[in-house]
Amino acid sequence: MSTRDFLSKPCTVRLEKLISNGCALAHVDGMAVFVPYGIPGEEAQIEITESKKGYLVGRILGISDSSPDRVIPPCRLFGRCGGCTLQHISYSRQLELKKAMLAEALSRTGHIAETDIAALNIKVHPSEPYGYRVRVQLHPAPEGGAGFMASASSQVLKASSCNTCCPGLNRLLADGVSLKERTTFFAPDGQQVFSAAAGAKALDIEIKGKVLKASPQCFFQSNRSMFEKMLAVLDGMVSDGGTYLDLYSGIGVPGIFFFVEESPVSSRYGALNTGLYPNCHFFNMKCEEWALSKRRCRHADVVFADPPRTGLSPVVKQYLAKLKAKKLYYLSCNFVTLARDLGELLRSGYRIESFDMFDFYPQTADMECLVGVMYGS
Repeated sequence: MSTRDFLSKPCTVRLEKLISNGCALAHVDGMAVFVPYGIPGEEAQIEITESKKGYLVGRILGISDSSPDRVIPPCRLFGRCGGCTLQHISYSRQLELKKAMLAEALSRTGHIAETDIAALNIKVHPSEPYGYRVRVQLHPAPEGGAGFMASASSQVLKASSCNTCCPGLNRLLADGVSLKERTTFFAPDGQQVFSAAAGAKALDIEIKGKVLKASPQCFFQSNRSMFEKMLAVLDGMVSDGGTYLDLYSGIGVPGIFFFVEESPVSSRYGALNTGLYPNCHFFNMKCEEWALSKRRCRHADVVFADPPRTGLSPVVKQYLAKLKAKKLYYLSCNFVTLARDLGELLRSGYRIESFDMFDFYPQTADMECLVGVMYGS
């Protein structure tokens, strides 16, 4: 049967598991079907709405066997806004599903044995389910005010509030902020809001007793409370002394001795922040270029890497394999590329010592993972 023959075909399916885009997975006549707003274990009546290369997309028409974890989403834009995809699932179940997705990626993509995954004892760190976001990107709404992009569409949905945003950002939305273009807003303390469009004015941000300088234009984690929880975990892992290498360092958190950052804006503030502490050296260049240059670090006691969603490049992985660091901490916002990179690091001689999953993004299928690995047995 051609995949086109499935279109507009109503059918009953059992939803099997959650996948990385936040959809539930089902199968119809052997074809994978991505079903938004479903929950694994539910029996649902769906209609096939799209045929993609290698899979179908379905829309729920009704649920004959509903999950006990199904809840009423608090946001009036849920189902239309492209931000949240899991508000229909109880928060405790969201955490369980994310851990299951992570374990599957380690097995399927990282080629790590299931017995080894079970022995990892992945620690899950929950967040406040709502009101956690201190950094947000807003778009000008056609009728005035601002809002968010609709799911799978170029349409902007006007919003007067957002359940995931902090009080300061919600006041901004309620006041009907007027925008001419897409703009990022940052409320480091959850109350006072700064606009990236206002220029690169330096802000003083206190993080765990240290005052750092940053701009609203810099990348900063949107869930500040979880970021500080992550730093607290790192504090317990990293001992004083030795050489500390921080790749993709941003504004200089949490690096202490060596920093490598590509972004011009972040590097400007990274250089400012490293200047506040002795024995710090900052390199404003691509990590790939630095790893091949004479300026690269040939010995490191501790390495911290927080790459973009694409993960570690082959050049950086080759560098880390040769570096044989005593400890390497890898922070990832993409558990699929993390699984790929971990598999390669393990095969080059590293072994996993600790594994923490931080729920930086409740109500979405995204997460941050911090993995500690050591070289050798």
